[in-house]
Amino acid sequence: MSKPITHLTRSRTALHNDQYRYEHWLVDHQVYFITARCRDRFRAFASDQAKRIFWTKFDQYTKQFDFKPWITTLLDNHYHTLGYLALGKNLPTMMQRIHGSVAKLVNDLLPNRFPEF
Repeated sequence: MSKPITHLTRSRTALHNDQYRYEHWLVDHQVYFITARCRDRFRAFASDQAKRIFWTKFDQYTKQFDFKPWITTLLDNHYHTLGYLALGKNLPTMMQRIHGSVAKLVNDLLPNRFPEF
């Protein structure tokens, strides 16, 4: 039996700044390797409190969307995870929720990096 595959892209063009865009494919019953880095390699997760926020939200949303992480590592400015996802269509929303909630809560901890306008 073949797996349903969904091609996810938000752009109609294949190139951006003369480089190919990364493509996203959503497949049911698949192992995914996910990695994400903070903008400008900023060390947003240097504090224990920021790390706790990441782990709390990561656990919450991976459970909600039935992603089974096998191994996950969090460094000061990025993370990697390898795991199994039953429904590929859950991946974009899960990632949006993890990244959005973690970014909001961790940014609230940090001193203002940008001057007021």
